[in-house]
Amino acid sequence: MDTLTGTKRHTRVLTACEACRLSKTRCDSARPVCDKCAKRGVPCVYPETDPLSVIESWSSKILKAVERQERRLEDHLRSLAPWDSESPESISRNDTLKTPITGSDMILSWPIFPPEKPVPTFPPTAFAEKHDPYLPDIPNITPHRICELRLIFMTRIRTKNPIVDADQLDECIERVLESGFDWSVSSCLALLVFALAAIWGNYPEPDARESAPGCLTMEVPKHRIEESIGFFSMARKRMSSAYLDGSVVGIQCFCLFGMWYQYNIEPIAGWKAFRTASMLWQTYHLRHRDGSIARSEQEESLEQRLYWTCLKSECEIRYELTDLPPCDLSLTDYPFSLPNFPNHEAASPGPPDHETLSSYYYLAEISLRRLLNRVRHAVTVLSPSISRSGILQLSGTLHDLDYQLQQWVDCLPPALHFNKPLLLKPPSHEPELMKLARERYVEVRELLCRAYLYLCIHVPLDQDLLGPVGEKASEALQLSVYRIETELPFFRHPGSWGACRVRFNHALCLIAAWRAKRQGAVGMANVSLPDEWATCVRVVIERLRVWEAEGAGIRGLRLLLDWLMGL
Repeated sequence: MDTLTGTKRHTRVLTACEACRLSKTRCDSARPVCDKCAKRGVPCVYPETDPLSVIESWSSKILKAVERQERRLEDHLRSLAPWDSESPESISRNDTLKTPITGSDMILSWPIFPPEKPVPTFPPTAFAEKHDPYLPDIPNITPHRICELRLIFMTRIRTKNPIVDADQLDECIERVLESGFDWSVSSCLALLVFALAAIWGNYPEPDARESAPGCLTMEVPKHRIEESIGFFSMARKRMSSAYLDGSVVGIQCFCLFGMWYQYNIEPIAGWKAFRTASMLWQTYHLRHRDGSIARSEQEESLEQRLYWTCLKSECEIRYELTDLPPCDLSLTDYPFSLPNFPNHEAASPGPPDHETLSSYYYLAEISLRRLLNRVRHAVTVLSPSISRSGILQLSGTLHDLDYQLQQWVDCLPPALHFNKPLLLKPPSHEPELMKLARERYVEVRELLCRAYLYLCIHVPLDQDLLGPVGEKASEALQLSVYRIETELPFFRHPGSWGACRVRFNHALCLIAAWRAKRQGAVGMANVSLPDEWATCVRVVIERLRVWEAEGAGIRGLRLLLDWLMGL
């Protein structure tokens, strides 16, 4: 079996502290105080540009800020429902059950909409795996093409999900170049990397193109999909090697299987792959949790990153397909609130490199995922019959969560700082990781405000609550319009199916507000419906029309919006 424990260790060039640099002595780069400074009794200070220092201090800063707010939040959460005796850490990881305001089917079930719907959001046919559009063929692979695919993976794919490290991938590629593709899990990993790199687009270029005059298609270009399917079909034949592998490599393979299926708009196949990865992670963790088996720092770091990748990937699919079984990774005795990263090589002053920036983004993504789970947990109390005291308790909890969200923004490193939504539009050439951080922020902020929109639509609010609750509900509608107006709808990525559902949900909220206003709902008295709401809904309809040939229930989303706009 392939493992990282026995792989060749590459020497890391660590940044020396300032005292050792001045005295020109060798520094062991230990944190927080190196051995030389400890013996001399002098202050040990590392330069701000040291990537390891930056990552450690930033992740520590954000985690401490979040933990302070979690302690404040604990009393609120415990008062809301019998099951809220869970700890804040457990809530941060928990795959929350259905909530009234998350997921397309849950929003469609609001009483403001007709009870009978013409089509489902996810038909039974969407559960089947797609047929390959082309017969798989062994790719004509050359060393030059392998280098191209490696570069694409490292610079366009790994930056969002750093679950395969460069030296590990290079060793896999070296074996392929020396001996070709064998039946090992190492070859399976290399094939999946090549399959993803071959199919991947180039941000921010849209993948939509004309299939006929005036008709756009999101079908992956033939040259990309043919090469990718060739690699992917070879990887599928080695799936048993990944499944039986006892190292982290098997987990990595099934995560990459899941990413490929997600890119191909196959959410069920993707969920199966991520769930298998979660199961493999659990067995791996049980084997290593007592610490009796020696492992490299890199392998321990990968275990942490794979935990969070499996957890968030399963949760993201279940947010929309709520009848799928929950992810149970949160039940494991796992001690790490955020993943650690192995030492980076010393970097020169200036903007962070791909690897360092990827670490920043991944930590930001995971910390916000934890916050999103807490938001979902808090809003489970929403119902048309919620009491005044329940509304006030929920409002206090949402206020604390909103404060945590602002702390998350304040802790972002400069490379991820984005223009604040509703105040400034994003720049025309916004870097991809900055864009993703901004959209995640909007997702959480809009969900916090959506709880107030639900109250305004469904609950006859007391007079003194109409103003403050209506103001937050209005913000939810403004954020829905903002998200529709600022997204890049035709750049294909593994989250494209989820993005179609998200834009559908924003359109549903706009339609629900319009219907509630038209019906004279008491709580809507102080809610401002954006003038461009109908235009935005029609924009979503047309975007879904372009995507619907990809399947996975997208056509049904478009038909439902058409139907609701015609009522």
